[in-house]
Amino acid sequence: MALKNVVELGLSDVAACIKVDDTAPGIEEGRRAGMWSVGLLLSGNAAGLTLDEYLSLDEAGRDLVRADASRELSSAAPHYLIDTVADLPAVIIDIEARLARGQRP
Repeated sequence: MALKNVVELGLSDVAACIKVDDTAPGIEEGRRAGMWSVGLLLSGNAAGLTLDEYLSLDEAGRDLVRADASRELSSAAPHYLIDTVADLPAVIIDIEARLARGQRP
């Protein structure tokens, strides 16, 4: 599906694409497609929390959920693991710098 989106969007460089997902299979899909892959630790399926549950966690609770989700998602070898999509802009800046240096996913 990730590659289908690339084709549908008319993109020519898959290595400049970023696949953000909250499951190990989704992260693996991005890696196999040749994209940068980013896993979401505290939002989505890996954490399994509603917004209210997330907001009610203290830092120790977030650390526990983050560690569990990290173990689950790390099996897919994401390039980055972030808490939520709010952390994505910093990842994009880093990926742009890596691409400028000639690095590929």
